[in-house]
Amino acid sequence: MKIEDDEPRPVESVRAGGYGVPLPFTTSPVRPPAPPEPGPPARRWPVLVAAAAVAVLAAAVFLAVGLDAKPETIAATRAASASPTQLRSLPDVKADLINAGLAAQGQALLAGDLDGYLASVDVRLYDEFTQRFHSLRALRVARWTAQVADMPPDIGDRLTVTVKIGYCLGDPGCVPVELLLPSTWTIRDSRAVATSFQRTVLPWDMTALQAVEGRRVIVAGPAVLAGQLDRFLAAADRAADIADRFARWGPPPKRYVVYVAGPEQWSTWWNGQSDSFDGYAVGSYGVAVKAEQAGTDGLVNLLAHEFAHVVSVGDEPGPRRLWWLTEGLAEYVADRDGSWTRDRLPSVRRYLRAGRWDGSVTLGAMPAGASDDDQRARYGLALLTVTCLAQRFGEDKMLAFFGSVVRQGSDPEAASLNVLGTDWAPVAEGCAAQIRARAK
Repeated sequence: MKIEDDEPRPVESVRAGGYGVPLPFTTSPVRPPAPPEPGPPARRWPVLVAAAAVAVLAAAVFLAVGLDAKPETIAATRAASASPTQLRSLPDVKADLINAGLAAQGQALLAGDLDGYLASVDVRLYDEFTQRFHSLRALRVARWTAQVADMPPDIGDRLTVTVKIGYCLGDPGCVPVELLLPSTWTIRDSRAVATSFQRTVLPWDMTALQAVEGRRVIVAGPAVLAGQLDRFLAAADRAADIADRFARWGPPPKRYVVYVAGPEQWSTWWNGQSDSFDGYAVGSYGVAVKAEQAGTDGLVNLLAHEFAHVVSVGDEPGPRRLWWLTEGLAEYVADRDGSWTRDRLPSVRRYLRAGRWDGSVTLGAMPAGASDDDQRARYGLALLTVTCLAQRFGEDKMLAFFGSVVRQGSDPEAASLNVLGTDWAPVAEGCAAQIRARAK
């Protein structure tokens, strides 16, 4: 779902945006699911460092012959110093050097060693990498791996490679968040040095952050908002408890990550977001909310809505035609005390009385140019539809229906028969009638 399809939803002046902000990739439009790797990173780093040292040593011997040496000279030198199974091509040796630099950099990041972190980058990148280092440390980075994912056969002095990064915040045992980023490297004194590295639109890559950590959540924001982070953290921990109960398709995140944005950050994080809503979710990458929020109760609802997207659809939001179900479930999760239903009903009534609803409960994505009141009404319709399913069939079956349609790709008709045990048409008609009755 695109940004313009996300919807403002006031509850105590808090508006919840939907899901679907573009992911921060520059080389891949989607992130493939990444299964957890065995063993904590603390046990893997010695292996990586040892491998890196071997790679650097082998590369140094190789480069000592001279990158411009004749092929027969290179071959003779390698044959004299290594067995046939150890011989590697020049691009492979350079990739080894880059991987060695990346591994050492990751180890330095986890150890809090800024000098070591900067050792593999050109001096012109120091400011950018220093900000990234401090932001990631503030976010309790607990796992960081990076390696060459793609390297062209060109073996010139300037190497353009794609680097695959996997990281965890707050807990090394999480399913790593992954990025694929282009970068350029050069070989200097038998070591690889990054001369450029694609900057993402993730908050930690764009802004110097401070952060606080709770039971289930890390909340971060720029220094100017540091005094407000504890208030957001208290609400986020409560919201996490609410959303966790709906993680029916896998465990909830080890840590939900919330980024609190001032006006400048709101206009730049994830390439800038609409002012028509106060929060949005980007799966495992985190949730962003505006700093100008209402009371704690409204903030809990807002964050529960966004966390619900994280646990229900993850990084792969459903198609636009399923907007009613993906957003309806997020609304249902947040409507823990009925306050959001009560707040929506006036807009729903006006929408119905104006003849804008055709009676279908399977609403597609928000039409462009919809007024604030119409947007609230459509979200209210989605909420009332999901609530109807839960009341009629029970919450467990409602969630199983959601999983069948949104996560497994079944159409509502098939899912209704398989999960609810009845045809979809009378179910939809019954929910529509219930909505009309409540909107009188």
